Amino acid sequence: MSRLGAGIYALCLILFGLISYFAHKLPYFPGDVSASLWLQSIDIPFLEPIMQGVSSWVTASIIVVLLVAGLGIVSRRLEAIFTASLFSIAMLASWLLKLVISRPRPSSELVQLLATSPGTSFPSGHATCAAVFCGFLFYLAPKLVRQPVARGILQSLLVMLILLIGASRIYLGVHWTSDVVGGLFLGGLLFYPAIVLYNKRAS
Repeated sequence: MSRLGAGIYALCLILFGLISYFAHKLPYFPGDVSASLWLQSIDIPFLEPIMQGVSSWVTASIIVVLLVAGLGIVSRRLEAIFTASLFSIAMLASWLLKLVISRPRPSSELVQLLATSPGTSFPSGHATCAAVFCGFLFYLAPKLVRQPVARGILQSLLVMLILLIGASRIYLGVHWTSDVVGGLFLGGLLFYPAIVLYNKRAS
């Protein structure tokens, strides 16, 4: 990790610490309620089942298992190990922070609750895992897909999936926008050192 990279990482860590502190103190941030209500006001056919689907831990777990198995089959064992490890670390880190910060989830008095989720709210575990998992695949895409057009499509889909998963948590009423932003922030903090370590092991 270069000095510049270390400095930027330290700054991001401080910013995340500040966001986490205020998330501990405040049940929601200014703009959280209006953002949730705006997203929930979108009336598109089949939007709710789509949001339920992309927000499913069962679906996510199956995808991760299949991908890790596939990477192992094509002799990408290091990538398989990193993928499985990053997903597990992201889940654990978000769970531990939720216990410490203890921010309550959105209430039915403020937004529609279209799904239920146990535990506390900040940061979004879904957003954290999506950022780490899809971010790592985005980084691996040049190694896994040689055809430029196919690689570009894959990377675009990964970015869209991160955004869609984050939006689904707000739409379903189980997270505030600030929870999702915090999850993406945490995912980035986990992702960067993982890439540094991966490059050292892969070289």
